[in-house]
Amino acid sequence: MSIIIDPEFQALIPPLSEDEKRLLQENITKDGCRDALVIWQGILLDGHNRFEICDWLEIPYQTIEIELPDREAAKDWIDKNQLGRRNLTPDQMSLLRGRRYNRAKKTKSEAGSIGGSSKAQNDTCLPSPSTAKRLADEHGVSPATIKRDGQLAEAVEKLKPNIPDIESRIMSGDVPSKQAVIEAAKEPESAPEKLKPQPHVSYNTGENEWYTPPEYIESANKVMGDIDLDPASSDIANKIVNAAIYYSKDNDGLNKPWEGKVWMNPPYASDLIKKFAVKFASHVIDNEITEGIALVNNATETIWFKALIDCASAVVFTTGRVKFLDPQGNPGAPLQGQAIIYCGENANKFLIEFRKFGWGAKL
Repeated sequence: MSIIIDPEFQALIPPLSEDEKRLLQENITKDGCRDALVIWQGILLDGHNRFEICDWLEIPYQTIEIELPDREAAKDWIDKNQLGRRNLTPDQMSLLRGRRYNRAKKTKSEAGSIGGSSKAQNDTCLPSPSTAKRLADEHGVSPATIKRDGQLAEAVEKLKPNIPDIESRIMSGDVPSKQAVIEAAKEPESAPEKLKPQPHVSYNTGENEWYTPPEYIESANKVMGDIDLDPASSDIANKIVNAAIYYSKDNDGLNKPWEGKVWMNPPYASDLIKKFAVKFASHVIDNEITEGIALVNNATETIWFKALIDCASAVVFTTGRVKFLDPQGNPGAPLQGQAIIYCGENANKFLIEFRKFGWGAKL
């Protein structure tokens, strides 16, 4: 049976943390997929992470089909099911409860508008205390909390035309606060600036001298053999990379020829990473880079990331953020996840070797 992944349904689900996803993969690899995936009309409702792992590792799984009247009921089932998780953040729980509350109010209002007296219709169109009380008892909070949750969910719906990913950003903790979301919804046109996410840079210190941990270089060597060139390096970094030729900020690799087998971990400042990525891609297209691996931020919305993907053979998205090293060897704290992009004829070899760092596919 072919399972359908519905983007709208998938976006409702709070993401697992890096450690949770790693542990889930380890458990499934060891014990198999013990819990059945839940589907409705062929669409996956529960088990997206399990499905991804099983599909990637070719591990068998079972499914359970449930009956629901419509998509709204399916979305409510997802929210209710997710609220049974123990690892949710307060913002995630608030949004899930708020969606259930607003959905229940809408359903009751629509039911009251069919037949019945005008008084009954007017009564059911008002926010129902019984709805808030019922959900409050179900989820162990107060009715006032449920109503505040409803305000957050309502604000999210108002913001979607201006910030399409607002739901996933709340689920990922990438907003200042619930109240900031509610306040921003009062002026949706200016909301994107008020709720602007942090820029795509590797660290919040502004320092560009961050070096690749040895385990990634070891894997690169297993795929490519010796590294001919590292175009964005330093004396310290090359003690780990051990490239035959390397360029540093003192001799500007952007103005030098690139060829052979190339490893690239560019500076992540937005003005620099674009230049390094575009140059890397152009040398691949011109067959001057015969085999290359680029470790970059997973900034999938940028033009430079697309340039790399367009000439790539495979990509792996890291399940955890890469702990780059500072000049003293101390691990740093990147602001977002990374992608490892491979260009060359050994895509299968690359995926087998780099699979331990994350999730990937041939392109």
